[in-house]
Amino acid sequence: MHEVRVYQNHDEGTRWWAEDDLGFAGGSEHLDDLVAAIHEWADAEGVLDGLEIRLIAANSEAPV
Repeated sequence: MHEVRVYQNHDEGTRWWAEDDLGFAGGSEHLDDLVAAIHEWADAEGVLDGLEIRLIAANSEAPV
């Protein structure tokens, strides 16, 4: 399994952003566009079969 964490940004900047432990970092104003970018990246990295996209709850601490 390979997890990509997705956060909603309630501050200034991109509305949705994501990260993982392999170096993926991306953002988009629309969640469906971000998910498409994650799938494209995961396919290129060879981790698409084990991909898990996890939406992090708004009240969770985002990494700094």
